[in-house]
Amino acid sequence: MNFRGAIALSALLSLTLFACGGPSSKNQAKKVDKNATIADDAPQALTDISFTESPRGGDPATVGCADGQREGFADLAKFPDIAGCLGVWDGEKTLRKGKTSKACGDDLEVCGSPADVCAVGWHLCARDGDYKDLSERITGQECREGAGPGKFVAAISHVLNKEDCAPEPGPTTRYPCLDEGFGAEPVCCGELCNYGKCKDSVWPDATPVSVGKAQGCAAVTSERNGGIMCCRDANPPPAPVPPPVVAPPEGGVPTDSTTAPAPAPGVGPTGDAMPPADTTKIDTTKPELQQAG
Repeated sequence: MNFRGAIALSALLSLTLFACGGPSSKNQAKKVDKNATIADDAPQALTDISFTESPRGGDPATVGCADGQREGFADLAKFPDIAGCLGVWDGEKTLRKGKTSKACGDDLEVCGSPADVCAVGWHLCARDGDYKDLSERITGQECREGAGPGKFVAAISHVLNKEDCAPEPGPTTRYPCLDEGFGAEPVCCGELCNYGKCKDSVWPDATPVSVGKAQGCAAVTSERNGGIMCCRDANPPPAPVPPPVVAPPEGGVPTDSTTAPAPAPGVGPTGDAMPPADTTKIDTTKPELQQAG
């Protein structure tokens, strides 16, 4: 789909694209080069892009996009848990903004939040800063090649702070969502994404970003970063399994395995022997046992 029909574009800027950082090295933070200016570094716009789409009118719960059609990761069989979805919103918005009550997409209404392009049961990828929301679903190669034309962003910047390239992340690493400047650009999948010099944040030496430090993760426009990565929510816990039904004795009544067996004759409910019954016969003809008139 050509994205021009979805948004009103201003005159395009002459772009000089820079990425953050000094040379990458495993497990070693490096100081970031600061020789570029933000004014010259807007991300590439999503104009004249022919996106590879899934069939129109799909079930949003399966497709992952609220409008029922993917523009990225279009192969649902290969990528069942991650989707690329286009949306339009006014001005700059943070990718960490939660969903509103209104679904949106390039085939629906204008978005109140970028996350609204994700269907019910899906969320904007890495919304809590956890890079594993991406790395456990796709490889770095699939990020670049599987998403298809265009670019689709996640809700994390690719450094821990604006001073250093981040080392390879550990199990508990959480990335921020910065507004602008060095390293603030969001992690990105698709053919328009590119590698900066800080490229270890998700996939070692292979983490692409939406290059252009003028629009960090917390200040994106739909004109330049309107492609969103949506990730399927974790599966809900399974329903409790009912106890098995025990087959009744012949001619008996079915019971489940939790029904206590009837006590044996002469045995009380606690298992103790019961005292013998008093069988003494009472003579009710005696005057003292007759009822008063």
